[in-house]
Amino acid sequence: MSKNVFLDLGFNEEEAAGLKLKSYLFMSLQEAIANSKKNQTEIAKLIGADQPKVSKIINGKLDEFSIERITEYMQKLGYDIHISTSPAPKERPVGTVVMGKRKLVEA
Repeated sequence: MSKNVFLDLGFNEEEAAGLKLKSYLFMSLQEAIANSKKNQTEIAKLIGADQPKVSKIINGKLDEFSIERITEYMQKLGYDIHISTSPAPKERPVGTVVMGKRKLVEA
């Protein structure tokens, strides 16, 4: 069993790393919406979407949103997004490392 559920589900390393990053951003978006104390209609107006899209976010419909759309929504909600890169150590496979509030770790 790896540290990346998407690898365990059979995705290749590149797909698994991308899905892990996307799910991290999506969970951050869900948290930002929950912390806003606004209703779905108010959130929709802030992010430039309709209420059904906000409902899909709240209900975890990850596959309906691109990384670009998720980050756009985060920015419209007043969040900065920090992504950095560095060479992977030779002793482990290439993967994604995301540092943030949630402390997501190696893929």
